[in-house]
Formats: sequence, C-alpha cells, structure tokens
Amino acid sequence: MRALRGAGLRAPLSVAWLISSCSVIAGPPGEKMTAAAGSCIMLPGLDQLQGVSLMQWKFSEQYLVIYHVNNSSFPDVVDQDRFLFQKSNGSLQICRLKVNDSGIYTLIINMKKQNERSIQLEVVEPVSQPELWSNLSLIGLSTELVCSTSVEKVAKYQWKKDGKLLPIESHYQLSQNNSVLLILNTTWSDKGSYSCNVSNEVNWHEVSLELPVQQYRKRIWMLLPVGICMIAYVVTGFFIFKSSS
Repeated sequence: MRALRGAGLRAPLSVAWLISSCSVIAGPPGEKMTAAAGSCIMLPGLDQLQGVSLMQWKFSEQYLVIYHVNNSSFPDVVDQDRFLFQKSNGSLQICRLKVNDSGIYTLIINMKKQNERSIQLEVVEPVSQPELWSNLSLIGLSTELVCSTSVEKVAKYQWKKDGKLLPIESHYQLSQNNSVLLILNTTWSDKGSYSCNVSNEVNWHEVSLELPVQQYRKRIWMLLPVGICMIAYVVTGFFIFKSSS
C-alpha cells in the first residue's frame, strides 16, 4: 500500500466538535480473516449507524478511509481502484489482494479507542497444481514418491492409495512435511493408484500416479543380452587380432 500524500486523509483532529457523545459498540476485537492473494475480501462494518458521526479505517499507521456520516460529501478513500467503502454500514472491500496486505485493520468509530474494531487479515498464496513422481519400484527395495508444488506455504499433505487414506504403519514413512512418501520393502500389494492432496487455508489440489511394481530379478535378466553381446564382441576381436598376427 502506498503512503498517503497531502492533507486529505490525515487523522481529522480538527473535527472533534462533530463527535457525538453517544457510545457506539463497533464489534468484538481481535477478529481473524483469511483470503487468497488476487481475490477480494469484505471487512465487516457495523450493524447500525445510530450515534455514529465519524468512521475511519486504518491499516498500521495509514488511514485508508475517512468518512463523516453527517456530511453529504463522499468518503476519502486512499486507493479507489482497490478499496470500496460502504457508507451504509462502514464495511470495507479490498480487491486484488497481495501477501503484504496482511496485517491488522482497525475500524475507528467517533475517534474513540473503546469503539475500535480490529481485524487481523492474513493473505495467503493459493497452492498450485502439484507434481507427483516416483523412483523405480522393485520388489524388496524401497520406493519413494515425491509430491511437490511451487507454493512454499502448504498447510497439509495427504496421501491416498486407490482412493483410501494410507494406513499409519511402519510400511509407510513420511518426511519433509509429509511431501515425500517412502514405501519400505516394496511388495506386489503396493501396486496401485497413489494420490497426493496439497492444501492450505484458501484452496487445495490433488494429483494421482499409477505405481507399477516389478520383480527385481527381471532387471538382472534384462542385462543378460547386453552381457552376451559384449563377450561375443571381445572374443571376435581376439580371434581377428590373432589371425592378423
């Protein structure tokens, strides 16, 4: 948020005579709200405006909105492209949210501290579509499945096999904030569809992978033709060299 310039949005100390002597309760303090970066959010205002003469929205030390209820003029808003103030109830809509919009927003009523309403806003980057891959899964060896996403803040990784949550047992081990699944001593029963669900406070995504399981001995027999060809090549070269000499 850019800094305010000019005198238009400074705290109006000169309008103290407008302040009503009525007591107005703005709402419970310490409310918390979460929103996704790039989206819009509405910060709640008041249920009724009886006894309200002045409303101000403040973020950190910056005044976002100053509105004199008894004045027919439009409210002063710091950035009308992103902030929309509702005169009917004092609510404030913020659009095109950024992560650095996170912080404490305060609605001040009649310049009285006891009538302040504070809202702690957290703006979170949505998780992206994850990628899922594994190493070669062989009988008797360990198989590793890795689930990765480009967003750093992931609240939860959840693994499933064939649509069911993986049981908590020693055969499966999770590491790196549960983003890596290790299958110990792979067996034929480990073959199937594995899915990884990543989520945080604002959204979630899921990706699946069909995991095959292969017999380890077959991998050795696959190398046999290559070995025979190499032996034949060496023997043939030996006889050629022998005959030429």
